[in-house]
Amino acid sequence: MGVALQGAFAQWGRHQAENLSTSASRWRSERQAKKAARKGKPDAVVDLRLAWQVAAGEHPAANDIERSHWLAKACERSGMRYLLLSCDQVFSGRTGRSLRETDPMDAYGEPGLQMVELESRITQAAPSAIVLRTGPLFASFEQNLLTMTLEQMGPEQAAEFDDNDVFCPVSSVDAARVLAAMLDQLSVGAAATGVYHYCSGDRTTEYGFAEASLAAASQYADCGDVVIRARGREDDDRGVTRVLDCSRLRDTFAVKQVPWRGFVNGVVKQYYNSAKVFPDD
Repeated sequence: MGVALQGAFAQWGRHQAENLSTSASRWRSERQAKKAARKGKPDAVVDLRLAWQVAAGEHPAANDIERSHWLAKACERSGMRYLLLSCDQVFSGRTGRSLRETDPMDAYGEPGLQMVELESRITQAAPSAIVLRTGPLFASFEQNLLTMTLEQMGPEQAAEFDDNDVFCPVSSVDAARVLAAMLDQLSVGAAATGVYHYCSGDRTTEYGFAEASLAAASQYADCGDVVIRARGREDDDRGVTRVLDCSRLRDTFAVKQVPWRGFVNGVVKQYYNSAKVFPDD
């Protein structure tokens, strides 16, 4: 996400950013977090760390939640905008309808419960903070929805993907576009706070996403022996639907939804190009 956001800034030429790696942000005290937030006197701090952990299939740790809490407090006290990237996992997805920002966070398992705690602590510590929830993120490198999907496919046996749970994936490039647009308007005085939703404009399942990924991969690799199958629901499994209502974001920042399928080919191409440049040992 940091790479994608830097790319959006470079393309638009309206902002400068300094990346702080996850390892460099493992502060041991609130004082260290405050010092890092104030370094360079930024207009805004964008916290991408925990959302990307979820995208990689990890569970945010208590220490990382605490560090985000420190960071939000430091920004609030210094008059800087704090933007937190969150995810749709704060919802159970059992309602079967599009989810609004005002809907209760009803996650019942990990990593949703950790993200609920994170959002709650951020909004309490920093009333001026902005939280942007997205659908599952994907990119061309590191662990995420797309790379894990491609890694499951192989010639030895058919790969099975869930065809029950519904979601709206988001390319990291698209998420960066949204964040950059929000920062643009905040920099000229937009008085926005609170929670906003963004997801792509079309719904899918793991199997639907795998189909699109395989079609793109066949242009850059030999996929003739790859077979994928849909895994249906059990009789007692109602499935979940995590689709975010994005009308508040559209009405406040004039940001429109974009279909995720338009990003898959380019991301898959980068995935295979990266594999050629950095082959496995």
